[in-house]
Formats: sequence, C-alpha cells, structure tokens
Amino acid sequence: MMKKLTQYIKCLISYILLLGITSLPTLGSEIYSYIDANGVINYTNKPPTHRATVKIHPQDAEMGVQSTKVYKFVDSKGVIHLTNVKPKDSRYQVIYLGGLTVPSFSVPLDTDFSARFVRKYNDYNPLIQDVATSTDLEPELLHAIIQVESAYNPKAVSPKGAVGLMQLMPATAKRFGVTDRTDPAFNVYGGARYFNYLLALFNNNKRLALAGYNAGENAVIRYGNKIPPYRETQNYVKKVMKLYLALRDQM
Repeated sequence: MMKKLTQYIKCLISYILLLGITSLPTLGSEIYSYIDANGVINYTNKPPTHRATVKIHPQDAEMGVQSTKVYKFVDSKGVIHLTNVKPKDSRYQVIYLGGLTVPSFSVPLDTDFSARFVRKYNDYNPLIQDVATSTDLEPELLHAIIQVESAYNPKAVSPKGAVGLMQLMPATAKRFGVTDRTDPAFNVYGGARYFNYLLALFNNNKRLALAGYNAGENAVIRYGNKIPPYRETQNYVKKVMKLYLALRDQM
C-alpha cells in the first residue's frame, strides 16, 4: 500500500515540477508529503514535523499523469503547501488541472474552473485579446461574457435564435455588421462592438451594459436605467461579473 502511495506521489510531483508550476526556488529542491488525519495528501518544500512523511527528490521522480486538481498555498514563512483535495482555507489556489496548467491567473476557491474551461480559454485567448485591443474592452470581461453565454461553443444556438460565442441575435448581428454569426471572429467582434455601444449608452456601467446585453437595452431603459427584475437577467449579470472579477483580479 505504501509502495503504491509513494509511486502515486512521485508521479504527481514529477508532473507538477516538470510543468514548472510550483514556483520552487530550484529544481533540486526536495518535496515532502504526508497524509493528515482526514486522509488528505499534503505536500511541502520544508521538512514537516509529521512522522508519516515521504521525502521525494524531483530529479529521481518518475514520469506520470494523474487526472486531478492540485491546490497551492504559500504561508507567511515562505513554505509551499500543496494538496490534491479541495481545502477549506481560502488562501489555497488551483495550480494544476488534470494534465493542464492553469493560465496566467489563479483560481479562487468559490469559482469552479474545469479543465475544459482552461482548454477553451487558451484556444480563444488570442482572438479575444485581439478583439479586446481593437474595441478597447477588457479581455477578462469578454472571456466572462463568452463563458456564460455559450461556454466557448461557436455553434451554440439558443431557443430564441441567438448564435455563436457571444450569442448574437439576427437583428444585432446585422446592426453591427456581422455577416456570419457562426464565425468566431465575426461573432466576437460583433458582440464586442455591441457591448461597447451599451457601455456608452449606460455611462460605462458594466452591470447595466450586461443587463442590456441579456434583456435588451430598451428593457433597462424602461425600468429607469436599472437591472430589469427578470430572474434570468439578474442571474446573468451576477455570473458574468463574478467570473470577470475573478479573472481580472488574478491577471
């Protein structure tokens, strides 16, 4: 049992170190692991006082791939702590997702970023960065809108007929010069232009602009420039803002 556990730990640590995501001072640093009273595997770069400890030399670790999440926390003494079980301590952040490194942001514990999100984020990030620069919008905001609107699916079609990454309706697409709503570049540029228009209309109030994007600008105006009392719209604004702020604060 201990042999299998040691092999598992070696594989996991080796993969983390080879990906370079633990920010250890040197590749020659030693990693220590122990199992706490709850059966959770913990890792640290400083010798812990626990009796059941396995010391691992990265250069001797074996290659391997595990489908898991790894959380990281650096304490006030500079000690790095890693665990494969979601901790309750909000200071821990996800640094590894089943074979994928997390992009250049860390993940707050109350935001569940799946491995699929990470892949899609990376796939569309060059396009979104380009659109953000061209339209003077924050890329994190565009990422958040796209994730909530379509989960990065360029072929997504809503029951109301909205299409693509930013879920453009036919009238909106025509209004902002989008000839092919299924084309990711056309779709994102058109959606970004529309959102820019809404920001200007609502004095750069992101929440109102998001409400207008979801329910239509006239609905926001009709309710006195406030978020309409529609559950869908209110939830939409909350979801996009939560994701946007999580991305922005970690970039």
